[in-house]
Amino acid sequence: MVKLKIKNFGPINEGFTENDGFMDISQLTLICGNQATGKSTIAKIFSTLCWLEKALFRNDYNEETVANKDFFVNFLKNQRIHEYIKKDTEIIYIGKVYIFSFIKNNFKVDKNTEKSISSYIRPKIMYFPAERNLLTIIEDAEKTKNLPTMLSILLDRYRIARKQMANDSYALPVSNIKIRYDINSNTTKVISSNKSEVDISNSSSGIQSVTPMTLVSDYLSQSVTEDLFDNIQKLSALEREKIRQDIDLFENKALAEKLLKKMNMIFLTKTKQEISDEDKSYLRPLVQYYFNQCFVNIVEEPEQNLYPSSQMNVLYQLLKCMNRNPNNQLLITTHSPYIITFLTLCAKAYTLKQKGVDSSKINAIIPLDSIVSGESIKIYETSEDGKIALLKPYDNLPSDDNLLNKFMFEQNEVFAKLLELEAGL
Repeated sequence: MVKLKIKNFGPINEGFTENDGFMDISQLTLICGNQATGKSTIAKIFSTLCWLEKALFRNDYNEETVANKDFFVNFLKNQRIHEYIKKDTEIIYIGKVYIFSFIKNNFKVDKNTEKSISSYIRPKIMYFPAERNLLTIIEDAEKTKNLPTMLSILLDRYRIARKQMANDSYALPVSNIKIRYDINSNTTKVISSNKSEVDISNSSSGIQSVTPMTLVSDYLSQSVTEDLFDNIQKLSALEREKIRQDIDLFENKALAEKLLKKMNMIFLTKTKQEISDEDKSYLRPLVQYYFNQCFVNIVEEPEQNLYPSSQMNVLYQLLKCMNRNPNNQLLITTHSPYIITFLTLCAKAYTLKQKGVDSSKINAIIPLDSIVSGESIKIYETSEDGKIALLKPYDNLPSDDNLLNKFMFEQNEVFAKLLELEAGL
């Protein structure tokens, strides 16, 4: 589990007040709170350092190049948070391979000696900014200059995911609406329940926001795999040659010859080959450098411009994408009390399944592919004073003791006072 500490950075002052300041970034992490209290800041720092860890693992950079303030600040510019740095900023990321620390304006890189680099599962990382609907509002968005880096990356993935649809339709998790990519006109069409079509730039703001988020999440979560056979088949000629060179260095020449034959058989015959556990233990660390094998999905405000029932279905879709791979992660920032409520329902459904309740009965209420263990959920709340608090679960379910629910309760109290005034007339 990744640990993250942030102090005196942007709107975050003291930061997390437990565990020596370290937040646990779980399989499913949700961050709620008022505007401008640091929700997106946490998500952006996590995504930036998660990307940097992957880049070092892939040898895109060496440790000496990375270990300086300027490099780190330039990375922060991609998320437009470089101006948040203060003289007493403290950021520490304890990852699966590396530990990054930014203290007193110095950036340091260390190996995480508690972890083996061979155990690192290379992630596909995607950040969905709140401004994502710009990609569907602007015609020919790919021709727009000076797009923010995160939007530009999302646009690339969105274009690829659309092309995978060809002229087939894709069902959005809202209001029985589908989308279709028209190759000839290079436009996305929105198909309503009455079969009428409009260009997505003329559709509702909710559709414009949810389309790139769900389409790309669905595409990326299906494109990553830990299957060694499938990954070996995908290797390029250059990658296969590099792996052969690595295997040739083995002292055990008989083992090296066996592994090379196995790889050639897999690649040339295109038929499923049995790979022994012993062979996997040697081949997997060699192949893992070249493939993303899990999906880290970071989503700002999935509820954006959506009706509560649509928020529910969008959350179910994101959880379905997460559940496709046990190593996938989902981090959400939200202003919506409904998101926490729906997440609680998914955790309760998981508990009932573990207790032996008929799966078909659960599925009739909550989709089984969207249920999630309460143990894998962490919910943090940011506040105006720059602190971050962990909302403690109750009976392994997400806590309802959060500012979003408290505000709703307070409004009920206000309404009760108005009724008292009416009664006094």
